[in-house]
Amino acid sequence: MISKIVSEYKWKLVFAAVLSALSAGVSLWLISMINGSLAGAGMDDFVLTFLVAIVLLFTLGFFSQWLLARLGTSLVFRIRSLLVERVLGTSYEQLEKIGGHRVHATITTDVNSLSEALAIIPVFVVNLTTILLCFSYLAYLSPTMFTVLFLSLGSGVSLTAYIMYRGARVFTALRESEDGMFSIFKGMVDGSKELSLNEARRSFFLKQLVRPRLEEVKSLESNALTYWVLTQSWASTILFFCLGLLVYFAFAVYEIEIAVLTGFVLFTTYMVGPLNFVMRSFQFLFKGRVAYKKVQSLSLVENQLVDRVTDKSDVNGWGKISVRGLMYRYEESGDLSFSIGPVDFEVSEGEVVFIRGGNGSGKSTFAKALVGLYSHSSGSIHLGDIEVSEKNIQWYRNHFSTIFSDFYLFEHILNSKGELVSKVDVWSHVERLGMADKVDIVDGKLSTIDLSQGQRKRLAMLLACAEDAPIYLFDEWAADQDPIFRSYFYRELLPAFKADGKTVIVISHDDKYFDVADRMYNFELGKAYQEESAINELELSSQ
Repeated sequence: MISKIVSEYKWKLVFAAVLSALSAGVSLWLISMINGSLAGAGMDDFVLTFLVAIVLLFTLGFFSQWLLARLGTSLVFRIRSLLVERVLGTSYEQLEKIGGHRVHATITTDVNSLSEALAIIPVFVVNLTTILLCFSYLAYLSPTMFTVLFLSLGSGVSLTAYIMYRGARVFTALRESEDGMFSIFKGMVDGSKELSLNEARRSFFLKQLVRPRLEEVKSLESNALTYWVLTQSWASTILFFCLGLLVYFAFAVYEIEIAVLTGFVLFTTYMVGPLNFVMRSFQFLFKGRVAYKKVQSLSLVENQLVDRVTDKSDVNGWGKISVRGLMYRYEESGDLSFSIGPVDFEVSEGEVVFIRGGNGSGKSTFAKALVGLYSHSSGSIHLGDIEVSEKNIQWYRNHFSTIFSDFYLFEHILNSKGELVSKVDVWSHVERLGMADKVDIVDGKLSTIDLSQGQRKRLAMLLACAEDAPIYLFDEWAADQDPIFRSYFYRELLPAFKADGKTVIVISHDDKYFDVADRMYNFELGKAYQEESAINELELSSQ
């Protein structure tokens, strides 16, 4: 991903680096002119040349920094866009394994670190080039004095490199600790109800989880910054130490012309700025490297056309879904891993099928595998005569509209083409779902989603109806509804879907309404058993 972005902006980065290098060259030209004037060089053209150099310095400096600033914002935008596309193109199953907190941390923290590192590279190269040019000029002025400067500065740089190495290790540990911090923050938000109710758990969460993690992050961040501050301070100090050593060497050991000594003083003093920038840049470059490794570790999918909306005119007339020998296993360590299957399952177009079973029996896991969110480890799924595979999985998913128990309610209402719907098109659904006095629809957007769980589920049903998919899957939709809307769901809404030619798969415990089903499956310990009929099931439950 990073190489792709760099290739997109490489010529702009090169151009910005060239402008910055020219600006640095003009600065050195100005210093050499001043040094020449101090040495008694002619002043005939000094004023005009000096003014031209000043104008060039301002112009080149302004445009190079302006271009770099624009590049920085463009890089942030491009990295975030590409990363979001990668996240959207990655399967739900893979994102579930990665963890939402890690993805969130990467999009926020790592993107900034990467963009800062990429934006600083041209300036880093320019400042490093400036230092090398200064060294070249000083070597030209006096090889002997340059040797003294180089040897004394080299010893200081060796210590600086060691300090930076230690700082880089701390930055790596800090980024790992931040992942844990974001995980705790996610738990704090997701578990806010439980933490509000249970004082003991809230106290434990704060004292045993939050504070120790925040202390760890604070300590690591403080240590990392200490290393970098030490690096910058040492870099400035060693330069001035070398400057004093040069003056001592020039007068006490080796007689140097005043013009040469002045040149060394001016250029060594000038190098303080570029050297400090180079030292400071390593902090961002190391953070960028850590961020790059974090992005790579997520194993996000590349080259997915996530902004494409497939024509769904071919999702009708599919006939039947046939599942044969389907198996799925959660990849967990130890003896606590859970699997389902082998499962045989069948649903025909226009049918209402119920799935029942106890908690942990595998109903929801099977449902996610059925709609293509999980990749089954063995077995097959056929839609009509077509076997579902990685090549056509999105085409297969387009047949479904789902409401899982852990659903997310979006604010915008879209039709089957991915377009915003008008209020007129869906308001009858709003009224039938008893939400007309709770929400309004403006430009295809719900006026609020800050409602009870049952009301949010009704709005999720509204979104599902608007999508007009041929197959619906509802996971315990009625569990949070009052008796009126529970009856409405089973006695009116499901028959209406069936009359409209829709296929509905319902995960339910409501045995009172099992007679609505055309077919019923019972899950036990990851296995599925088809009941003979819903009527027989009612008779058994009443005995």
